[in-house]
Amino acid sequence: MNKRSLASLLVTFALIFVYYQLWNRYAINIPKWDDHAFKATLLDFDKADSFGGKVYEIYRQHNEHRVALTRLVSVIDYKIFGHLNYEHLMFFGNLALLVIWWLLTRFFKPLPGAVWYALPIATLWFSLAFWENTFWGMAAVQNLWVVAWAVLTFWRLSRGDKYWWWALPMAFMGVFTSGNGILILPLALGVLLLQKRWKIAAIWAVFSILSIVLYFWDYQSPPTDLSASGSFQAFIRGFLLFCGSIFEGLPFGNFPFQMPLWFGALSLFVSLSMLLYILRSYWKRHFVLNEFDYFYLGGVAFALVTALVVNYSRTGLGSDIMLMSRYKLYSALLVSFNIAYLTRLVSSRFREVLTVTFVVSAGFLYACNQHYHLYDAIQLRKYLISTSFNWRNEAPATNTIYQAPKLFLEKMSLPKDSIVAGGKACSSNDSLLELKQPNYRLYDLRDGGLYVLLSNEKHQYIFPTQQARKHSLRNFVNYNRFFIKGSTARIEAAEVIPGTYRVRWLHYDRKGKLYLENADCDVMTFKEVKKAVIKTNW
Repeated sequence: MNKRSLASLLVTFALIFVYYQLWNRYAINIPKWDDHAFKATLLDFDKADSFGGKVYEIYRQHNEHRVALTRLVSVIDYKIFGHLNYEHLMFFGNLALLVIWWLLTRFFKPLPGAVWYALPIATLWFSLAFWENTFWGMAAVQNLWVVAWAVLTFWRLSRGDKYWWWALPMAFMGVFTSGNGILILPLALGVLLLQKRWKIAAIWAVFSILSIVLYFWDYQSPPTDLSASGSFQAFIRGFLLFCGSIFEGLPFGNFPFQMPLWFGALSLFVSLSMLLYILRSYWKRHFVLNEFDYFYLGGVAFALVTALVVNYSRTGLGSDIMLMSRYKLYSALLVSFNIAYLTRLVSSRFREVLTVTFVVSAGFLYACNQHYHLYDAIQLRKYLISTSFNWRNEAPATNTIYQAPKLFLEKMSLPKDSIVAGGKACSSNDSLLELKQPNYRLYDLRDGGLYVLLSNEKHQYIFPTQQARKHSLRNFVNYNRFFIKGSTARIEAAEVIPGTYRVRWLHYDRKGKLYLENADCDVMTFKEVKKAVIKTNW
């Protein structure tokens, strides 16, 4: 191994190491949204008195999905450790990134110095761009592993050897990991038909029919309709944003939409050009392609068809939703396949120049994504910490299924206050409290900072304040000025039990000390409001 390859290998391992270190720093064993459903899964699984009943609890519907893999991992974790630990779900989900990265590097294996050519791929996958998938138990397993199963399936079938049957369980797992995993079946069948493997294609067709029938067995339309179709212009805009969402962190242009739109258009153009090139080669080579062509066809088709389905069903919700971190996986998949295929396609004379361009560009994108999405990781962690504390007002904690982590808030005895007589009211709007501290600057990049404490004789609530991110080239490496000066909090009546509360600031400083400070006002009375109830089938 030459010096350049060794350096590339060390940089790749460093990227992986930093990613999992960041995961370890910001991940916390607190459920978010749909995560709560898996506590019910464990109860129902234990109550089931037959093997078929237990299988059904794993298989049963979750909105429009069959999330059997997430449920299975939850059950295994519970049986081993005695409690459901959401960090374990996150960690298992994030292992899928290693699988995806390793398979994408197979493109470069025949090339001398393959680790150098594969370096840009690692920068795309081991960053904080997928922060929701990184730090959310269910999202990590469902969203990351469905991509891993898809890539595994297409890689296995592209090889054209006698071990093709390994693709059967991989595709099956994809179908029962997330709803869009069902797309693997027809796309893989298309790859087999292009390979003219008629017998295997027939077996795959039967397998696909059985899998689809099983998926829709006992299927019911989700009680909450999440679809929202929009205009054709909105569809095109959303599609381009989806394809280019991995570039959201670039601090240029009409931020944050211009870069994803431009690079989404570029990624789509390159992908379609490569697909047309492969189909032209298929015709000129008398209907024969190499394994990398088939792999590219399957992987890119999966990303593009997923983009079409998501955009068709969600366009009406607004273009912003297409920049969700959960969708950035498919943008990264498109870019990765294009980088890999172009690197193999060009002549050796231009390969070095192209790779240097990819390495420098991907390195800059990596740095931008780390800087931009670290903010999201911090804010998500604070949201989870405060919601975990606030649940204690609604119901007593249970240790039988899930055990909440010890929070830094427990370092001090937070008072349950009597209301200040004649105190200054914080707002005449009894359904919304808005507080600001314009001169506060946050320096802590984890749990520290400014919180709002609401308390009365019965209840206590903690809410994190929001600081705006400071994202520009000039501020790129200055983490002492990571946040813009000023903190705000917006608390709605639906988030608390109705009543009158004393209002104070709660500081958690960089030295780990907690202390209280009076706010500019003293009391807030929240009226009782009707809370929105989201209908579910789980």
